[in-house]
Amino acid sequence: MFSPLTANIYLPCVPVIQSECHTTLELMNLTITAYIVIQGIAPTFFSQLSDRIGRRPVYMLTFGLFVGSSIGLALQDSYAALLVLRMVQSFGSSVSVAIGYAVVADIAAPAERGRIMALTMMMLNLGPVIAPVIGGPVCYHAGWRWIFWILTIVGGFFLLAVVLFLPETNRKIVGNGSVVAKGLNKPILPFLVPRTDVYAHRPAGVYPSFWHRVRSLTPNPLTSAVLVFQKDTSCVLFAAATFYMMYYVSQASLPALYRDAYGYSESDIGLCYLALGSGVFCGGQLQGEIMDWNYRMTAKEVGWEVNHIGGDDLSRFPIERARARMAWLFQAMQCTWALAYGWAVHYRVHPAVPLIFQFLQGLFGYSWNALIVEIHRESPGNASAAGNLTRCFLAASGVAIMEPLMAAMGPGPFFTLLSGVCAVVGITLTVTIRTKGMKWRLAREKAEAEKRES
Repeated sequence: MFSPLTANIYLPCVPVIQSECHTTLELMNLTITAYIVIQGIAPTFFSQLSDRIGRRPVYMLTFGLFVGSSIGLALQDSYAALLVLRMVQSFGSSVSVAIGYAVVADIAAPAERGRIMALTMMMLNLGPVIAPVIGGPVCYHAGWRWIFWILTIVGGFFLLAVVLFLPETNRKIVGNGSVVAKGLNKPILPFLVPRTDVYAHRPAGVYPSFWHRVRSLTPNPLTSAVLVFQKDTSCVLFAAATFYMMYYVSQASLPALYRDAYGYSESDIGLCYLALGSGVFCGGQLQGEIMDWNYRMTAKEVGWEVNHIGGDDLSRFPIERARARMAWLFQAMQCTWALAYGWAVHYRVHPAVPLIFQFLQGLFGYSWNALIVEIHRESPGNASAAGNLTRCFLAASGVAIMEPLMAAMGPGPFFTLLSGVCAVVGITLTVTIRTKGMKWRLAREKAEAEKRES
């Protein structure tokens, strides 16, 4: 949750920082947009690297960047430094999202992945929610610089924990966990790693050659970008990104709307995010149970015996059908509550009413991230990076057009337009995934296998 937490923690303080930096609201919104753009680009470099050299080394490198940039942000005094260092901070923190999904793919069987993936998604979505809750009071009582000092402390603590304790999970390096990692892939205090002496039983190809490691140090970001142009993958990526955009725009709109409509202070605005946070927390647990139930029901319908130990062979299982089951219902509910939120603020009804709609929007969130890594089982980090890329670029686009469109139309018509577009696009993609996803995936995998053999 570091990436969304860092992205949103200073939202309640934007007017204060704007005043101290002697700049405009449009330029302050540019810092948000730039952060999201880098948030999408950075994982295309590092996620592929994590698939090759392991999760631990990439975590250590990127969190080192995060801590250094947070210190710089706490000390800087100009808008230019703020913009540049926020981009560096995004570069360091955003990789944690994609690698987190890759770790889930490393350790969880498909039949149990829904619950764990939903928990991961819940933490990701809690970031934009609890960040302003922290940022508002801190900015009000201690000043905005302490926001970045807090990020420095928390990031440094996490970096230390990774170096000391975090085990390597990449199956190309540690197999199913029975292979002892070496070098940077081995934690200094390996309390979480099983004690074993199996160096003589490494799976073939676990430790790549020297030249392979050299090539691994120059990852190709286009490897993630090219996934966007695959039919089966693009449907999943844009189904996820469309509703992430709506979710993110709803959160980014809250400070200005509640300040103008209800006269709330930075501290009050920060507390308003607790409504959505409660919805995300409750919805994450509910969604995980539903995803695993959908998997079991689909397996029962096709006569498939679920393997809870070794995991199922997804090359023959209709995983798209399982993950798309009931998705349209969640999407319709999300659009309904976003629409209601916009009109509630538009007519300035009691401030509790739009917060209730925000709670419901968080409660009915739906995650496609499990399916993204499941249809790219050999490179889950790369697939997660592609998902991050599409989510962040759509979210950045939504934030960029939000201010001028709401100024021209008002929040009610704007959220009507937004929810209408998301409903049409999202439900159309969901139906396509359910009916054609497996067919397109198998055709793609067959073509990739033929290309490797030739």
